[in-house]
Amino acid sequence: MPDNSRIAVGVWSELGEGARWANEGVSRVIGFVIEGAATSGRYLFHVVVQPGLAETVRQDLRTLHAVEGRDWLVSEPDVAICATYMSNPEIATLPERERRLAAAALYCNDYVPVAGWFVSFPFFTSAAYLSKPKATLMPDSLGHDFPTGWSAQDWAEDGSNERWRSNSTKVTAASDRVITFSRHVAKRHAVPLLGTPMEKISVVPLAPPDLKGLLPFLKGRRRTEESHAAACTLLRRYMASEGQHYLEDFPFEDVPIAFAATQDRISKNLGRAAEAVRRLVMERRENFKLFLTASFLFGADWTLLPELITKHQFHRDTVTITDVPREIHAALFHCATVTVHPTFFEGIIGALPFYESLSVGTPCLLARGPHVNELLEAEPELAPFVFDPYDVESLADLMLEARNNREAMVEVQLPIYERLALYGWDQVAEAYAQHSITSAGQAA
Repeated sequence: MPDNSRIAVGVWSELGEGARWANEGVSRVIGFVIEGAATSGRYLFHVVVQPGLAETVRQDLRTLHAVEGRDWLVSEPDVAICATYMSNPEIATLPERERRLAAAALYCNDYVPVAGWFVSFPFFTSAAYLSKPKATLMPDSLGHDFPTGWSAQDWAEDGSNERWRSNSTKVTAASDRVITFSRHVAKRHAVPLLGTPMEKISVVPLAPPDLKGLLPFLKGRRRTEESHAAACTLLRRYMASEGQHYLEDFPFEDVPIAFAATQDRISKNLGRAAEAVRRLVMERRENFKLFLTASFLFGADWTLLPELITKHQFHRDTVTITDVPREIHAALFHCATVTVHPTFFEGIIGALPFYESLSVGTPCLLARGPHVNELLEAEPELAPFVFDPYDVESLADLMLEARNNREAMVEVQLPIYERLALYGWDQVAEAYAQHSITSAGQAA
């Protein structure tokens, strides 16, 4: 049973059966927020997803340091009851799928007792039918900064990108607050693209994630011989359980590994990270491997990664491990020699892999972009570890420096993480909750 002594904050999602949840950016943020709120004991986050996804979300959230029924709940709108709302005049003229989602929102108005709503994406149009106060998250609008890879139809008047902009404009206009992770997204996307007034936007930076608790053998944040061996053993056991024969007896302890934890999207620039490793291995004759959490999208022409792998037969030096559990994700960071985040743009200040990596004692190299520039304003000591995202040779040099002077790099970067971590997820959760339950015109 839910803890009725807490303030219930709804989390609205239009994701349904078959949708990705675990390890996706916003899903991970929701998990971090729930963990942060658990430390204060003030809020219960009630995550509402569409039919068919609830159990997937529950399984993921059960890995958090938070208690089901006390800190969080997951539910789906009742399909039979939602059917009774389909003829509601307010939504009767909508296309069928939109009407079904709007009916789910009307159902929640009557059957989900929350003080307000946190809308996890701005294009979830049925959020406009939620009657309680609501804050909508605006992570970014990458398609408008990185148009390569979209078809002409996507940019047509009725194409997907224009629908995204139109739908997001309607949802943010109907919201009491719009939340961004950074100033650069507020100024670059929310105001000019969606017409959101700056005074309606709350910039709530993400707190640095801390993966240390996922690795019980890690006593501090520094990698030791014992912690390294334990993490490598954990990885081999997982690989064996998944039938990954190449990795089930892989000598993680002995191989310098660059780790990139992101999907292969147009903005992520993974191809150049792979090219840096290729040059180290094939031209400089250095020992290195690149481990990724991205899938190889063979045949895609907007990413450099698949062609590089096939052209140079580089598939044994660029290894991908996708959709891993949280503790395996943490172990990959801990086992790596260095984390590389080559992306051109992130919607947050800094990058999640930067924080995650340092939280378990592994240094990180960051490509310069507006997200890193905003971080450098507060932490200029990071500048030596920032590279031009187009400069493959400089990245290769930094990888070698990390291999040869790993502990010295950690010595500089770890205090930066510890300073940033003074701003915690409890503070982020408090801000999200307050913005979600505060009506327009009231003080947040």
